[in-house]
Amino acid sequence: MKGEKSITSPADFRAEDSGYPLSFVERLSEVSRTSRGALLLVSIDNLEMMISGQGFATCETAMRAIRDLIANELPAGTDVSRVQRDQFASLIPNMAEETAEALCGRIDEVIRYFNHSSPAGSVFALSKTAVVPFGDGPADAADLLARAVARITDAGEDFVSDLETAGDVAALSRQHMDTANMLTQAMQENRFRLAFQPIIESKTGKVAHYEALLRLYSRDGKISSAGTLIPIAERMGMVHLLDELTLEMVVKELRGDPEVVMAFNVSNETTRSRSWMKKFRQYLADTPEIAPRMICEITETAAHRDLKQVAAFCAEVQSFGADVALDDFGSGYTSFRQLKALSVDLVKIDGAFIKDLTDNADSRFFVKTLLDFTSGFGLKAVAEYVENGETAKMLMELGVDYLQGYYFGKPENIRRWLSQGQYSRG
Repeated sequence: MKGEKSITSPADFRAEDSGYPLSFVERLSEVSRTSRGALLLVSIDNLEMMISGQGFATCETAMRAIRDLIANELPAGTDVSRVQRDQFASLIPNMAEETAEALCGRIDEVIRYFNHSSPAGSVFALSKTAVVPFGDGPADAADLLARAVARITDAGEDFVSDLETAGDVAALSRQHMDTANMLTQAMQENRFRLAFQPIIESKTGKVAHYEALLRLYSRDGKISSAGTLIPIAERMGMVHLLDELTLEMVVKELRGDPEVVMAFNVSNETTRSRSWMKKFRQYLADTPEIAPRMICEITETAAHRDLKQVAAFCAEVQSFGADVALDDFGSGYTSFRQLKALSVDLVKIDGAFIKDLTDNADSRFFVKTLLDFTSGFGLKAVAEYVENGETAKMLMELGVDYLQGYYFGKPENIRRWLSQGQYSRG
């Protein structure tokens, strides 16, 4: 929050000037010296947006309701305090770290689905939680608080930073909050589905795998792509929820059919999400045999923003036996060094170079250069946006490995890989 000290590591932290109430710091110091338990910290990350869109009084009412929600999830007799303008804290006795982590998940979920109505519109809250155990060794209050603060402030960019330069901050805040509410309601009502688009092997003409794309069903049954909602979901800090939902549905498809191979998208922000990776590990621990049939697609822009982090993400996904594809290849001119560092398995050529391939000599030269580039690394290449037979023929002559586009099939909510007589709709 503006005007408050920014703390990003324990070294930056001093309890006396952190802004936390002295009474809470003293209580934490006493409890952590004399007993075992866990410090729980809950941060409401979009409070500034809430105030801009709905006003201070409405947000204070919402914050009191959120405090009650948190209290309902805690063990009986455990207090929760508002220790910062945008933070709540609780000292939970006799709770192991693993149990406390599960508690964090429940708290995040109830806050995610929190909806407070006001004359200015619904109030949506976005939280991050952290838990730090105490009682296993020497620790003081400053150290415990610093570790908790560091955990909830390491999730990347400030998703409301774009609001600071907006002409009408309040209107944009309400618009984003309405979209966030709509997304959470759609998740609650199970109105997301997958559409599947075939990717064709150029040498055989057969389906190599399918790309799973998220679709949103309105209450009146209309279907729309969720892609237009991704930028707002990223700014609201909730895109990892959509990616986790997509992962869950893809895993269900792979478990249901031992032959199908499926690609799915992971947004830039999700490459830094601990909760997404935790779910990924859990799914593959339960059914490791599906990993070789998974292709996780990341964007080239994600690699440019944080090459080291994205490379670590790729390595962990691949360690389970899944493949990684670099989407929109060519849009950011990935260097040899970057491609080598990422160690991806496939690249997907940016559709901007495919759309005018037959009419634009520069595009043909660029695509040929990219194919030579990837071939030198031993990588397979997918061409997107193949809209006609002439483009497909030219790409095959250039040596592309896979083809994807409306010429071969639109994304549809039909499982075309299933044999006749089987239920085929998603």
